[in-house]
Amino acid sequence: MKKTILTGILFYTSILSVLLVACQKEEHPQKQNEYDASVAASWMNLYLRLTKVTPGFNSVVATRAYAYAGLTLYESLAPGSKDLQSIMPQLNDAPLIPAVQNEKKYYWPASANAALASVTKKLFGNASAAMVTAIDSLENDWNNRFQNKASAEEIQLATAFGKQVATIIFDWSKTDGGHEAYNNTTSATYVPPTGAGMWVPTPPAFGKPLHPYWGNNRSFIKNIVTETQPAAPIAFSTQQGSAFYNEVKYLFDRSKQLSGNDSITVKFWGDITGNYNAPAHAANIVTQLIQRKNLSLYDAAILYCKHGIAYSDALISSFKAKYQYNLLRPVSYIREVFEETGWNPVIPTPPHPEYASNHAVISSAAAQVLAARFGTNTMFTDSTYTAEYGVRIYPSFQKYAEEAAMSRVLGGIHYHFTALSGLEQGKKVGNRVNQLVFLK
Repeated sequence: MKKTILTGILFYTSILSVLLVACQKEEHPQKQNEYDASVAASWMNLYLRLTKVTPGFNSVVATRAYAYAGLTLYESLAPGSKDLQSIMPQLNDAPLIPAVQNEKKYYWPASANAALASVTKKLFGNASAAMVTAIDSLENDWNNRFQNKASAEEIQLATAFGKQVATIIFDWSKTDGGHEAYNNTTSATYVPPTGAGMWVPTPPAFGKPLHPYWGNNRSFIKNIVTETQPAAPIAFSTQQGSAFYNEVKYLFDRSKQLSGNDSITVKFWGDITGNYNAPAHAANIVTQLIQRKNLSLYDAAILYCKHGIAYSDALISSFKAKYQYNLLRPVSYIREVFEETGWNPVIPTPPHPEYASNHAVISSAAAQVLAARFGTNTMFTDSTYTAEYGVRIYPSFQKYAEEAAMSRVLGGIHYHFTALSGLEQGKKVGNRVNQLVFLK
């Protein structure tokens, strides 16, 4: 039965002649918004580079940066549309954004540019001199382009407002529990519990537990972490024929039958050297969709904001479960119980507990946001790693989430039940984020 489920989940058509777009009604402004999304997309593309080369910006830390960037982008633009409102009152202990001068004209792309330049420098406080120069260059490039688009006063007013928004949101971010986490990803005070079935450091690095208190961070949406926690995992057992033993055996047997396409799937979604990390990959999918669907700057800002919040809150929810249950990883079980001391997963096991599966939770949360905007049965392609692994085609956002989750099972770092549970957990997060109200 599991083999059938996994095969169905990983199947996607190589050639589809008809693009099915079943767009649902979604919160987005009317057609009068004339700005295109290029300024927002260019900053998100710079984030791909920043998260790849800045020390300490693993998937966890980078997810937080993308979330605050998306929120800053949206809040720097919302007053420019008669249809939109600030969402800060709906967020967890968030400050309010001051009103703009309604009698004055603002050139809103300049607000977005200034806001993202400012908050990016703050979020990436340890960026190299070369990347700081890249940030300044992008900001200046857009400022030069704006000169023949609006008056000096309109640009100046928008720039000042964008910087003000960035400062307010960044100052709020410093109290969430993850400020400057790039400097300290582990905690000297955390002592993992011991006992049967408890997590232990895994080969090859046998690293200390990563971000053990991340699940205690302030979420963007109040109470979303407690509302989306998964049920307890399958009871641990080393007894042959037990539910847990069979789960591990399934993973172990599957690991010996991987096809070439299976290995590509694992590496495509793997947070490994040479690839983007998980939030960068996911944000790039969003950018591709924005560009292919020709969304306006306002529509793009809503999507980057919702996607970032969903990803970030999903990760907090996932880490809350991880360090509550502290379940051991497959490699530890297989080497000890199966006595397969030479067995290794396809990709290295991350240094934190097994349950829940980050990839399953965050991918499922993101899929809910994307489906709400573009439609449940929308086909799309992911060209993030065209040169390395080819273009991936998905008949729906749900299938994208399922493949991302199951890549961890094929890779040998998560049990099958963990992936399935994570998909449900992420769906709850995404549905909660979709309740945010952007329209007045």
